[in-house]
Amino acid sequence: MEEIIEFFSRLGDSSDWPPRWQCGTWSDFHGWLYIISDLMIWLAYMCIPVILLRFIFVKQGVPLKRVFWLFGAFILLCGLTHLVDAFIFWVPVYRISALVRFLAGIVSIATVVALVKYFDDAVGLKTSQEFEHELKYRQKALQTLEMANEELNQFAYVASHDLQSPLKTIEGYLGLLESRYASQLDEAGLKLVRTTASSANRMRTLINDLLDFSQTGLNQEFAQVDMDILMAETLEELQNEISASGAQMRVSPLPVLWVARNDIKRVMQNLIGNAIKYSKKGSVPEIEIWAREKPDDWLFCVSDNGIGIDETYFNKIFLVFQRLHGRQEYPGTGVGLATCKKIIETHGGKIWVQSSPGKGSDFFFTIPKNPKTIHDFQRTE
Repeated sequence: MEEIIEFFSRLGDSSDWPPRWQCGTWSDFHGWLYIISDLMIWLAYMCIPVILLRFIFVKQGVPLKRVFWLFGAFILLCGLTHLVDAFIFWVPVYRISALVRFLAGIVSIATVVALVKYFDDAVGLKTSQEFEHELKYRQKALQTLEMANEELNQFAYVASHDLQSPLKTIEGYLGLLESRYASQLDEAGLKLVRTTASSANRMRTLINDLLDFSQTGLNQEFAQVDMDILMAETLEELQNEISASGAQMRVSPLPVLWVARNDIKRVMQNLIGNAIKYSKKGSVPEIEIWAREKPDDWLFCVSDNGIGIDETYFNKIFLVFQRLHGRQEYPGTGVGLATCKKIIETHGGKIWVQSSPGKGSDFFFTIPKNPKTIHDFQRTE
């Protein structure tokens, strides 16, 4: 222990040895060749860590970054041993030389351990050729998926559009039948005509909702949108429902986002409309809307004190044409939340619900600060 204390207390003391020039017989050529070689190696070793550090900072998301840091420290210390060796020709700081070599040894062992530890991970890293091949495969798959999606949307649009014509005929004849022959029909006949007309009207609503759903996310026009202004417009458009229900609205300040304006307005209309529709009988709807900033996105919440939803149906309610209640109790087609989910996901966000029966519902959704849609990825091909 005393030797260690003495070693560090005399770390910079060079009085115990003569300079290297005076050890043995050095010719000028031999000595300077040794010194210049050490300095060249030191200079090269100094450049390697600088390049590695620049690579780490410039190239974000570098895998196995810890190995890079260890390797840089190892190279730096190895270079430092050569610098000290050259310096010893004039000042014999052998204690400093021994300490630097010891540190280089420790770091070199740590580097070897890290290389062994991360060997399997390093082998699993893809080469640039493998990345290029995978990128081409993904782009092809994306194109195929987009084409299939476009064909499906087109089919839904055409099918829904073509259904409108015979439906108009049915509704027209039913109206004509009721207006001209109502006096000749008994109560059962009139009920049959009116039930059929009501079903035709419900089918028209379903077709229109299907048309809207099939076109959701297409031809989106993104722009900077002040959500406070958009919310004010949404509440004004829903004023009849709000007034009729006596709903109490609380809206916190909202951010400015890069979104498809009309689509996000539809999300807000659906969520607020549902909060009013599914309020508890004899209770005044209380609806709160707020947003919180997260590192990469904005979190929105539409909260109510309504009838609530059982956890079993948290996923089902976001599927198209899925309803939890009969049409007589709560009107609707079951497309609204499916449309919200499609819109939010085309923005790169997520939507979910937290709720308990009888205790209201909290609908959450996120909007990325820099949303990337499928069209953005297509433009980078």
